[in-house]
Amino acid sequence: MAWQDKIAIQLYSVRKEMERDLEGTLKKISALGVRYVQLDGMRGNDPERVASALRKYNLKMIGMHIKHERFSNDLDGIIREAYLFDCKTIYDKYIEEEDQHTAGYVKTKQTLIDAALKLAPLGFRIGLHNPEYDFTVLVEGRMLMDYITDPVSGISIYAEPDTYWISASNVDPVEYVKRYSGRAPIIHMKDFLPGFEITDMAHNLTEIGSGTVDFKAIIEWGNEHGVEYYCIEQDQSKLDMFDSLAQSLTALKPYF
Repeated sequence: MAWQDKIAIQLYSVRKEMERDLEGTLKKISALGVRYVQLDGMRGNDPERVASALRKYNLKMIGMHIKHERFSNDLDGIIREAYLFDCKTIYDKYIEEEDQHTAGYVKTKQTLIDAALKLAPLGFRIGLHNPEYDFTVLVEGRMLMDYITDPVSGISIYAEPDTYWISASNVDPVEYVKRYSGRAPIIHMKDFLPGFEITDMAHNLTEIGSGTVDFKAIIEWGNEHGVEYYCIEQDQSKLDMFDSLAQSLTALKPYF
């Protein structure tokens, strides 16, 4: 198995670069040797232009992060974007602060189930990106991600585990992802340094290979249990972002 077939880059990593120079950014991503990316907004660019630039640099979309409220009020817009980018794997990117309470989580789950009921017949997969600070909150006795992805009448929301946020919540990411066999087509790969506050990303987020996450074990499990892509996401870095991504790629390549 070639690493190029399994590793993707989450474009949130280069959001600032995309705002300044869309084509130059995607050209540099392609030059890293990756074939797959995950979208997180247009960053001020016209969607048609983004789609065109992706084609130009032979980058294929494997997942899309969608703003929370759009699942309630813009399913038609989501469908249009999905067809534009030839990608039907979509995730609620972040449960907004105003919904970070029990009633909000219950509403979020119902909204995503309703979206899945409407979009699954068109071939869509609806998922939730790993919650952040509220990851370990209990809803009806279940951790939040487990609650959201528990099936309802045969409909299940897909999980998108994030190794950084799992680790920051003092949960073992290797053991945690195992509950999502066949239900986590994409895993976010981010390394973690313990010893800092959960909100101190400037210190506890580091390049892959520099922290404590056992990526080898995650990949070995994932390859046997339905993980399609391992998506590098670097929210911030002390390095040039392309150097940061290159370093993380170098650390992951030997596991394929």
